[in-house]
Amino acid sequence: MTIPEHVDDISVDWLNLRLADNAHIGTIVDCRTEIMGEGVGILGEIARLHLSYADGTSGPPTLVAKCQSLYVENIMLCQMMGFYEREVNFYNQVASTLDLRTPTCHLAAMAEGGAPFVLLMEEIEGARMIDQLEGATLDDAKLVASTVAALHAAFWDTEALHDLGWLPPMNNDMYKGAVALIEANWKPFIETWAPKLPSEVIEWCAELSPKYSAMLDWWPANSPATFTHTDCRAENYLFGGSAGADAVTVLDFQLATRHVGTWDVANFLGMSVTVENRRAWEHEVVGHYHDALIAGGVTGYDFDQCWRDYRYCLLHQAWSQIVIANVDPGNERGRELLNEFITRGFQAAADNNSGELLQHLS
Repeated sequence: MTIPEHVDDISVDWLNLRLADNAHIGTIVDCRTEIMGEGVGILGEIARLHLSYADGTSGPPTLVAKCQSLYVENIMLCQMMGFYEREVNFYNQVASTLDLRTPTCHLAAMAEGGAPFVLLMEEIEGARMIDQLEGATLDDAKLVASTVAALHAAFWDTEALHDLGWLPPMNNDMYKGAVALIEANWKPFIETWAPKLPSEVIEWCAELSPKYSAMLDWWPANSPATFTHTDCRAENYLFGGSAGADAVTVLDFQLATRHVGTWDVANFLGMSVTVENRRAWEHEVVGHYHDALIAGGVTGYDFDQCWRDYRYCLLHQAWSQIVIANVDPGNERGRELLNEFITRGFQAAADNNSGELLQHLS
């Protein structure tokens, strides 16, 4: 099967060929491509396809198409890390088995080697998205916590989780190699960010680097693993719209990983909630997440362990931000977002004494 390299390569003939067996999509006679998020695509190119149908047939007026990045170096990174493979396999093997709202995927395919790839998905119209600068509300944070808990409970240390050979554990060799990126960026990071961040967290990060591999191996020995979204940011969650008034739709599974579930909760609270609000209700939200796990059938995982894992994930995430801390986001809003990611994440680690993790690592 031919896989389009770019969204502009998607033609009417190709769509009709690939969607011929889809009972919900009729014969397409015209397709107009509208790039979504032009200029900000990093790992992939996304477009809205405006569709017209032959007389007597019908289908959705739009689909969302996702293809490989426009940049060769980014494509190579995604192939090496298996990012496209993870998302294609998620939609082909996992999405329909879960009590989790994701966009209906009409086609998920990739070439051998992981690129090019293509997704054709439902567009969720009229949905609300959180403004990450303003930060999530308590109600939104609880909704996201419940949503990821449903995903986590379904795969909580199960045989099915470990059978997903394309889903890497967090302690894979490529992720362990991130230490080299941290070391290369350490000096400019300190020059730019040290005055803005808690000094103790910077010291913890310096101590963590030579122990990073040990930390990644510590997790699976000390807490159950599950299927984590691993990119639990405000922009990847849609509220309501055409999916239903109470629906929370989860987007983007390219970074999905086998790891501790609290990674997703820490990711959201640490970066998509203001410092003031996170301090006020993080215990409540983590408790809400833990309650949802128990309701979903998880056993043998008490709240104390859940809270510990949450705190330790905050240190891991603060450390991880050093890789991107000095990138140029390209515009003022991007710079504001980067500042919030870094400062919120480091403050969350400080507030929770996350450096306590270091005593467990040799």
